Order: sequence, then structure tokens, then C-alpha cells
Amino acid sequence: MKKCALLLILVLMTGMLSSCAVSETDGGEAAQLVCLNIGKADCMLLMYQSEAYLIDTGYEQNWPALEAMLRQYGVTRLNGVFVTHCHEDHEGGLMALAKSDTAVDAWYAPRIYYGITEALHPAVQAAAVRNASVSWLEAGNRLTVGSDGSFSVLGPLSVDVTNENNNSLVMRFSCGQGSILFTGDMKEDEEYELLQAGAFSSCDVLKVGHHGDNKATGKKMLKIVQPDVAVILTDSREEPDTPASSTLKRLDNVDCVSYISQDFSDALLITLKKGQKPTVTDVAWDDVPQRAENVSLSIDTENDTLTVYNRGNEALNLNGCSVYSTKGNELFTLPDATVAAGGQIVIGTKSTGGGADVYLTAKKVWNKKNLDRAIFYDAYGRVLACTDNGLAE
Repeated sequence: MKKCALLLILVLMTGMLSSCAVSETDGGEAAQLVCLNIGKADCMLLMYQSEAYLIDTGYEQNWPALEAMLRQYGVTRLNGVFVTHCHEDHEGGLMALAKSDTAVDAWYAPRIYYGITEALHPAVQAAAVRNASVSWLEAGNRLTVGSDGSFSVLGPLSVDVTNENNNSLVMRFSCGQGSILFTGDMKEDEEYELLQAGAFSSCDVLKVGHHGDNKATGKKMLKIVQPDVAVILTDSREEPDTPASSTLKRLDNVDCVSYISQDFSDALLITLKKGQKPTVTDVAWDDVPQRAENVSLSIDTENDTLTVYNRGNEALNLNGCSVYSTKGNELFTLPDATVAAGGQIVIGTKSTGGGADVYLTAKKVWNKKNLDRAIFYDAYGRVLACTDNGLAE
């Protein structure tokens, strides 16, 4: 595809920021990046001056967490929403966002993608809810942010018809306070192509590609980028091979401090100020309860049941909670029930012969022949526990 040399100008709209935003007494110009702790999924909010941008939206089931983030920072208008590529852990919350009261000035996605028609592209479908259209981005595009900031689109440069991750939108945000490299789920093939094109330059913060797995974020790229801080969005309970120890070692070898979303409360906040190293802060939402701890799961494939164990000190209400089957790619809302402190509850299906406490309406859920993982989300879209059925990959 041809590179687009057109300059895309973002409409300047004033986003309302809460007291968590930087005040004039703090210099008034700091750039802030909020990264959600929602498992192996990407969702980030970038705020600079009076503008706010969303980069990816996590899974559909993460929408309550995304909504809480916007509410926490008083964001009622997004100047832009970026979809890095067509995978559910990056675009799953788009439709809920489109149906919400949050104003969106522009919807962005990479022109290069594979496997679906334009009409079925998740960004196109979300924008259509607002009677809007998608602005397709190509390498060479530049979007202005505030008085001195911009997103520079670096890739993708060519289509990968075997792995949509390598069609990820790669962007460099820069402003007077510093710079951030966003890589989506870019893996080694796209990374190599961008290296060959000389697309990379140094940055302060790196959003590590593909949840920190071992097939991304190579030595040659890091030698050029030299970030001070790297953020990895994953949960090793959900995806045990992330973050890969080899990736963490490569980051450490360039004196980069790595932060993993699973180690934070609801989100981590990265702040950029001119002349200073990036700072990282743990964030817990003001208006939702703390994430329940000491919750675990087990799958019985013979009886098609999921047991939820509550080893915490408080009762666990399942109202609004959900469970996701990775093999079946299905999300189930759990029955309204309570798991006592120190107790457990067995959740069955229509295939369960007996012995369950509550039942899903599904005929059958858990795979008996292939690896299947259960991911348990609370009513606020946060991962509480994960397990698998004990079968090999």
C-alpha cells in the first residue's frame, strides 16, 4: 500500500479532568498515560494538556474497568480512539464505548489489516453507531495533539496474512514533556521491517509488544529505542508465558525499568515531565471496591463444572461476574449467588449430571480434548482468577 503523506489534524476539544490530572501548580503540561490492569489485554488512556486519547479497549468484558477509568479521570470526551489491530483483547470494548455517553471525536485504525471485510472491521462497526466513519492510518501520517504534541504513525508497512499481530498500529507519541512508543501486538516480523526502514528512535516509555512474549521486543530495536520505562500489559495467570523472562532480561540489559500491569491495583499511571525521568504510580479507583483476593478456580471436564473457591475473609458476590472460556471463545454471565468467606461454589451446565450449586444456561462449556482456560472477571471487568483444564497446548 502507498504511504499517505496527508497531515491529519485532530479537532481540539476540551476534556474534563478530575483532581487526578496535573494542575497548573504542577507545571500544567505533564503527559499522563493510564494503563489498565485487566489481564492479557490492552487499554490505555493518554492525557495531554486538555486532550484525551484511548489506545485500545480491552475485551468486551473489560468495559466496566474502562468506564471506571474514564470516570476516575473525569473524561467525558475522547479526542480520538485508536484500535491497534483486530484482536478481541484490543478491540472488544469498542461497541460498549460507542453505545456509552462518552463523546468521541475520531475513530482511528490501521489501513492494513487482514481476515475481515471493511464493513466487519470492529472500528467501522463502532463508528457506525455514532454515524461516524473511521480515519485509516498509514505509515507517515502525523496527528497533532495540543500545542506541541503529535502521534507519528510508524507502521505497519505491509500486510501480514498469517498473523494479525504483525499488522499492529505502531505509533510514537511525542511532546515537550517526553515520548512514548506504542507497539500494539507487534512481533518480530513487523519489528524487523520497521528496523529495516529506520522507523525507530529513542523514547522515554515503551509499551512492550504482544504482552511481553519472547517473540517481540528484540535486542536491535531496544538498542535504538533505549527506553527508561517499559510497561507490559498482561497477567501470567491468564497467559503463563508472559512476560517472558528473556524479554525482561533484554529490557534490563538496556537499563530499562519494567512494570507489569498485573502488579498494580486497577491501573498504573505513567507521568512525563520535561527534564525528568518518567514516574510510575499505582492507581485504585475511588468509586469501586477493591479487587477480591484469594479467589481460585478448578475445572472438572468430566462433569463440565467450574468450582470457585473463596479463600478470602469476606463473602464474594457473583452478581455481575462472568467467566470466559478461551477454547470456546465464549463469555458467560454467572448466576446471582454468594460464595461465603472460606467457602466454595460449583457452577454447572446443562451437561452436568448433578452436584452443582448453580447452573449456566449453556449446554456445555469446558473442552475435554484440548487446552481450555477459564478466566473469572468481577462485576468491574477485572480478572480475579484463572485456571485451565490440565491439558497440553
